[in-house]
Amino acid sequence: MDLGIIITQHRKEKQITQQELADFIGVSKAAVSKWETGQTCPDINLLPLLAAYFDISIDTLLGYNAQLTSEEIRHIYKMLTKAFDKQSGAEVLKTIRGFIQRYYACYPFILQMGLLIMNHYDLFPGQDETKISKYMQEAQTLFVHVRKNAKDPALIIQARDYEAYTLLVLEKPEAVLDALGAYVPPYFPTETLIAGAFRLKNDHVRARRTLQSALAQYVFVTMSLFSNYLAELMDDADKFNETYRRGQKLAELFELETLHPVSLLNFQASAIVGFAQLQAEPQLFEVLNNYADLLAKTQFPLQLHGDVYFDLIQEWLDQLDLGAQMPRNSSQVQAGLIALIINNPYLAPYQNKPEFQEILQKIKSIGA
Repeated sequence: MDLGIIITQHRKEKQITQQELADFIGVSKAAVSKWETGQTCPDINLLPLLAAYFDISIDTLLGYNAQLTSEEIRHIYKMLTKAFDKQSGAEVLKTIRGFIQRYYACYPFILQMGLLIMNHYDLFPGQDETKISKYMQEAQTLFVHVRKNAKDPALIIQARDYEAYTLLVLEKPEAVLDALGAYVPPYFPTETLIAGAFRLKNDHVRARRTLQSALAQYVFVTMSLFSNYLAELMDDADKFNETYRRGQKLAELFELETLHPVSLLNFQASAIVGFAQLQAEPQLFEVLNNYADLLAKTQFPLQLHGDVYFDLIQEWLDQLDLGAQMPRNSSQVQAGLIALIINNPYLAPYQNKPEFQEILQKIKSIGA
């Protein structure tokens, strides 16, 4: 804490001596001198008296600001995700909880800490069969705190949606439907209004940037929808094949191999699981080969970015809650994508086939 510096600053602003402050508080001049040089700190019972004398809050006296800027939130989030590379999950979790306690009234920050816990639960201590439930509930508690106390409508909606995700993972479907409703809500494309406003201002660069950013986001979300839709089509091989074909075409059209390789890898992973269950070997090995090749060429750590087509979206990426960084530790993303093939029970029937062994060796070499 910068308590000594703050006491000195306010004493000088008030134009009083150390002796005058000491007389008011009821301590010796030497005690005040030691506070200001950082040798000792005032007794906790004296803090309200000091704050009242300087006409400031105790938080201000202690140099504590309950609110963090967007840049500070991103910095802390990035620091915590990197900590997994050198510290145990238990140590990182203790640090996360310390930050949560300190900034419990900073709702954007609490939302991101819930997201961090939600995305890294598997790295925290506990039994594998129970930790997902334990840490999803912890994240859910944070989202509820934000939803109930934040004033920003957009933040409240985010918290509600993340809360619904944790409820889904916790296998509470009725609670999910209570929170979100049973139908997809009608969507009004606000980005067209924002772009239109910039157009009226003759700011065509920002109008294009707005529409580009929306289009990029729709592409990423659509790929995620394709991945989830594949999982629902295990009883309809024709629809599964057509959905895979269309998703693959979208990925090729927007060059997701380089623009957003993780979204394409997740799509391919859903296809691999599906083709394995459908016992469609030619398609399975084709996608497995594509998956292994893409995983090998993808450079970690990953950052969101634009490309030749999406050449105006960097400003949009920079203003996101986490900036251009991914929500999960990149090394853990890579490890998870590797483990998804090595440890996948749906691929067990193919373990002894030479084609699969060749692909498996290629994937194992990536994580070596």
